[in-house]
This record gives sequence, C-alpha cells and structure tokens, in this order.
Amino acid sequence: MCGRYALKTDPKLIATQFEVAKAIVSGNHLGMFDGSVIPAEELSPQMLLPSFNIAPTHQIPAIVQIDNERTLTTFQWGLIPSWAKDPSIGARMINARVETVLEKPSFRSAAAKRHCIIPADGWFEWQTLGKSKKVPHYFSRTDQTLLGFAGIYESWTSPDGSEIWTCSLITTDASSEFSEIHDRMPLLVPAQSTELWLTQGPAAIAELILNSVPASELTQWKVSSAVGQVRNNNPNLIEPVEPEDPSLLLFL
Repeated sequence: MCGRYALKTDPKLIATQFEVAKAIVSGNHLGMFDGSVIPAEELSPQMLLPSFNIAPTHQIPAIVQIDNERTLTTFQWGLIPSWAKDPSIGARMINARVETVLEKPSFRSAAAKRHCIIPADGWFEWQTLGKSKKVPHYFSRTDQTLLGFAGIYESWTSPDGSEIWTCSLITTDASSEFSEIHDRMPLLVPAQSTELWLTQGPAAIAELILNSVPASELTQWKVSSAVGQVRNNNPNLIEPVEPEDPSLLLFL
C-alpha cells in the first residue's frame, strides 16, 4: 500500500514537465473542477505549497485531460464511489490494485474512463523487520525529477447537492529490487505514456503494466520514523538517516 508521499516541486515546474496547458484555482490555491481556469504560465509557488508528508483525505494535485488539454487540478485522496451512501468510505480507497481495478465495483467505472496522473517527488513505504519493527524508506527517481503516479478519479454528490471529486492511486507488484522493503509500489507513468494514460481506458492499464518506469531509474533510502506522524511536515522527512539501532543491520 502507498499511503504517504511528498511533493515539493514548484507548480510551474510540474506544469512544464507534464506539458500542462491550464490549471484550476480557487482563490490563491489550486482547486477542484468548480474553480477558475488560468493558463499554466500564471501558476505561482503560493498556489501549491511544498508538502513532505501527504496523507489520505488530503487535497492533492493531479493532472487530467479536459477538452484535449492537460489540466492541473486537485482531488481529495481516497476515492468515493458515485453510489456510496457514506463518504467516509473514501479513507479506505486510497489505493487500487492494478490487477483488479477493472473488476472492483468501487473502481471499475473510473478505471474505464477517468484517468489522472498524480505528480510526486517521491513516496514512502515501511519495511517490517522482525516481528514488529517498521522502518520507513523514501523512494524517488535517481535523477530527482518528478514521478507520475497512475490514478483514477470519481465524483460523488452529497445529499445537499454539493460535489466532491476524489481519486485513488493505482499500485502494482514491487520490482524485485525493492520487494524486500515492501511488496507493492505505485504504478508509475513514463513520460512517453502520459498521453496514453490520460486519454485511453483499459488499453492504457495493460500498456503500463508492461512498460512502467524501470527500477533502474529509481532509488531509495531510509528516513526518519517521524514521517509516521501526519502532523510532521518538513524537508527533514525525506533526508536519509542511519538505522536507529545498529542491530537493524543484521536484517538488511
């Protein structure tokens, strides 16, 4: 499961890397689909502040295709199916397994026709050592450029008529290089597959399974256990640390 990640890159640089044409803003921040549309060139750092500990239910930036243009918007992390009676279900729907995303009732509608890319500088996974010791690791690109998580999104209408847009990120089996740390990882969209992912349905899922970002382009290191507390949010969370106890080396 991928339940924490970091995004510190300036929104204008996000737009450049993913060739985003416009953005949706509410006031001085990125917003959902009911906000105002601006050209990507008008994005400013204040519209998307760095976050080093993004967690479920947070509002997160995502890239979608609207009227043949890539658009930067936000979703609540944790997909609420359109038919759900209780929106709290979204907190449990942060990940969708690529193996079953087209079959599960909660995800199959979005997986068939509503794809997004969730930009990230890196993500966290916890390695279990012994019976209960959990050590967080931070994963990123070797060259430290942005990652793109494959995501799906959905709208949910509350009884009062207000609309909430939510998303899940898709996970896949971890590559053999990283499987000792965790058995799952986000499904990553390589640059050459961006258009395919945003505009195609099931065919795009099959393509990414075969041609995701290779492990050779990724790196990881141990980080502070402070990332386990959602209230902690600072650059130190993604900095490498030595094992807290030298005996941990026996497990590595």
